[in-house]
Amino acid sequence: MVRLKNKSSKRRDSAGKLEKVETPKPEHPETTEKPEEKDVHANHVEALNSAIRRYLSAFRRRTNTYAKSVVGLQRVLDIFWMVHNFVRSHFTTREVPAVALGIIEKGLTWEDLLQIRLIS
Repeated sequence: MVRLKNKSSKRRDSAGKLEKVETPKPEHPETTEKPEEKDVHANHVEALNSAIRRYLSAFRRRTNTYAKSVVGLQRVLDIFWMVHNFVRSHFTTREVPAVALGIIEKGLTWEDLLQIRLIS
């Protein structure tokens, strides 16, 4: 997938709009998981996208503190994923998603989350 964006130079076309250029970088990395079509609904995807934009300022770009690299964005997404699945209880089920799936017995606290060591 190739993304079009405004060229940063001040050159404009005859209508006064900035010229669009192609960037060689893909928008999103490829994923290896293939969920079944019937299990993915637009409202689930939009709800997750909305939550990511709401909680992660790196994807809103409202300030200069947005992540400037793929590694930085991935780090922010990893933390969001851990909090979303292992710390916060779901709004409707009132249960942590990892507990509901039987991955862990009880939800993690923020202290538990901060004490987890990354194993490479």
